[in-house]
Amino acid sequence: MKRKTKILLADDHEVMRSALRSLLDSREDLVVVGEAGNGRELLAQIATGAPDVVVMDINMPELNGIEATRQLLSTHPHIRVLGLSIHIKGRMVSEMLNAGASGYVPKNCAASELLEAISCVSEGKMYISPEVLGDFVESRNRTASAGNAFATLTEREREVLQLLAEGYPTKEVAAKLSLGVPTVHTHRQHLMQKLSARSIADLVRYAIREGIVSSDV
Repeated sequence: MKRKTKILLADDHEVMRSALRSLLDSREDLVVVGEAGNGRELLAQIATGAPDVVVMDINMPELNGIEATRQLLSTHPHIRVLGLSIHIKGRMVSEMLNAGASGYVPKNCAASELLEAISCVSEGKMYISPEVLGDFVESRNRTASAGNAFATLTEREREVLQLLAEGYPTKEVAAKLSLGVPTVHTHRQHLMQKLSARSIADLVRYAIREGIVSSDV
């Protein structure tokens, strides 16, 4: 009997995770081994769940799907990540794939397309939904010619940026990342310089514009 493909779901909406679990567990060749509501929960579950594929939302609190993908694949390069998001414009698709994801489908896709995408990435292939492919190519060309300030940020700076943009005070940011408060201040100064920001409000606007956090923070 063929081994079941193990799936871990990462999405901050419990209803969405429940619907995905119901769909995937109904298949004889798939099994859901865990769920996470944000990127940090996901990374904490990887060792115990040992998934083959992670179905990853992008907009999640504390650590978004793009950063979670980068960190996950830096230590577990054999795991396949499939981006599943409401974003269908090329910029977010590009960021997800640049982070190492093997595929990307929109949340409004048909169940058959999601299953096809999971099958493709689990076999080591790439899958990009036709709905986003054209805009993705155009966006990648624009990004290559225009450059991107976000690309100059370190992994830690991106983590600090998301938490600050979500409204966490410096002490809480330091606690969540196991850093000293002065270190967080230093990262914040670097963010201000690299992103040409004059205030935390500027950082929040930047994070929303780039899709690092949702507009309802």
